[in-house]
Amino acid sequence: MKPIFGKAPPLGIRLTLAVIASMTLILVDGQTSSMTKARSVMETAVGGLYYLANGPRTVLESVSSNLVDTNKLLIENKVLREQLREKNADLLLLDQLKVENQRLRLLLNSPLRTDEYKKIAEVLTAETDVYRQQVVINQGERDGAYVGQPVIDEKGMIGQIISVGENTSRVLLLTDVTHSIPVQVLRNDVRVIASGTGHSDELTLDNVPRSVDIEKGDLLVTSGLGGRFVEGYPVAVVQSVSRDGSNYFATVKAKPLAELDRLRYLLLLWPSNLDMSKVKSMSPEEVRRLVQLRLESQAHEAKHSVRKTKIMDEQSDSSQPHTGKEIVDPEIPTTMPQQEEPVSPDQQEHRDED
Repeated sequence: MKPIFGKAPPLGIRLTLAVIASMTLILVDGQTSSMTKARSVMETAVGGLYYLANGPRTVLESVSSNLVDTNKLLIENKVLREQLREKNADLLLLDQLKVENQRLRLLLNSPLRTDEYKKIAEVLTAETDVYRQQVVINQGERDGAYVGQPVIDEKGMIGQIISVGENTSRVLLLTDVTHSIPVQVLRNDVRVIASGTGHSDELTLDNVPRSVDIEKGDLLVTSGLGGRFVEGYPVAVVQSVSRDGSNYFATVKAKPLAELDRLRYLLLLWPSNLDMSKVKSMSPEEVRRLVQLRLESQAHEAKHSVRKTKIMDEQSDSSQPHTGKEIVDPEIPTTMPQQEEPVSPDQQEHRDED
């Protein structure tokens, strides 16, 4: 009985036969039509095996692609969330910067004169009790600050610098009990002295006679007397005027335009040399003469307007029947009483010498 499986030829012989068969098929392939048909038949027969063998690879690639896409999406989602948090934080900061930018723009546009050099300062500390109304700013001698320098904000006058350090300065506010500032009523140029009361929302006007034309709601601006504060900057608004019959002086209270209890950014002013020379060169006599000329011009304008009204009344009377009644026009004074103006101690010494 023969065995089912005989002894196979050696491996070297089989490899040699396989190489020879392969070379033969390569050389014969495409040379005859029969070989081309045979190859087509064999490809068709084993085509199903290609799909069957490629199935697991396709499934694995799909699963792998899904896993990669999921991980990629998770990473992208994480990055986008972090960017969203940063943008939200930037938006919050942007709102704050918008408010700060608006304050700074108002502050830069606050001076009445464009030829003055100005610099922004930030408040570091504030002391706003009854006995002390002062703030410390981040501008010092290195930045050009000096003692007596006027300080304003976007609404009006704040005070003046009383001490200067290397990098900081101390500002005395208008409402401090030791501070006084010469002001004038914008409506009629009446000049008075405004002093602090220790309260951040109140000033008092010193030695105001009862006959002085000052009313509630009048705007007080710097008068420029003394050469410390340049003329024209808003200071306060008159809140109340009390004229007691037993007292020669009226009691006048004013409210500062600036919110002295909410200061953050201030503006340091360097008055121009022209403004300072004008202030220093004007004597009390010249100031009085200019006030008198202003009053005379106002009286002339009032007389002219009354005369025009009288002519119009005569024309209207000529068109109406005469009733026997005469209209008497009031007399308009050509000169107005001159008010005594408060002067600084330096000007008082100059007047005594004259």
